[in-house]
Amino acid sequence: MPQTQPGSLRDVDPEQLLDFLLRFATMQTSVGVQTSRIVVNTTRIAHAYGYELTIMMFQRNITMTLMPASGNASPACPNTSCVHPTTGMMRHRHRPLNFFLNAELSRLSWYTYDNHPSLDELEERFQTIIDTKPVNRWLILFLISLANMAFCLLFGGDLGSAGFVFLGTLCGFFVRQELNARHAYPYLVVCVSAFVASFVVGLGAKFGLETYPEIALGTSVLYLIPGVPFINGMMDLLDGFMLNGVSRLMTAVMIVISITVGLSCTLMMLDLSLL
Repeated sequence: MPQTQPGSLRDVDPEQLLDFLLRFATMQTSVGVQTSRIVVNTTRIAHAYGYELTIMMFQRNITMTLMPASGNASPACPNTSCVHPTTGMMRHRHRPLNFFLNAELSRLSWYTYDNHPSLDELEERFQTIIDTKPVNRWLILFLISLANMAFCLLFGGDLGSAGFVFLGTLCGFFVRQELNARHAYPYLVVCVSAFVASFVVGLGAKFGLETYPEIALGTSVLYLIPGVPFINGMMDLLDGFMLNGVSRLMTAVMIVISITVGLSCTLMMLDLSLL
């Protein structure tokens, strides 16, 4: 199939293209992409087929309107005035953060802009990306626990405290994985995970097995800190996406509150006054 220049209208079904763009955008949202990048990547694909795209993003769903670009014409309609806008809406998906998918979806948008594949090929490449096997969950569990233990040592904790942090993070993150697999309420997952991780560390403090229990307890929940929502929320605000920015910042604040509740339960149950 001969290639066309970006912005020239391809013989594609606008409804099929819009359906793909909705799924493409919501997939980016689910893996932790900031709003401005979602808009740029999705609009880039629309431009590759000669369409203009208007996007409205909300916390729970996304709305798009597709129109042939000014000056372009389709074989069935010699001018764009007889073409009605194509509008669709889709709910955002829920997936763990995935920077690999983030990069690959952005790369797919550039491939589409440069090579103008058919929609069938585009769908196939998109499906290949999202079907990529995730990193082994046990490896992630071990590395997260190791990282939290390293934080404890970095902040001045002793080996005993670091060992309990490793064990606590191992238990807490395992609980988080299991609850997420069962689609439990997100804030409840954070609260329970924080409680489990801090409770294991708190037991070490209760029996005097940690030299710096306050450091151990503080670092036991670091794996739950919502860094990406905070960063994306601030970037959305700076880019002018106020509604999305505030929503993401509020999500991050709710996660921090959930962590606090879980950690507070440990302190009350074990009668600890360390923080």
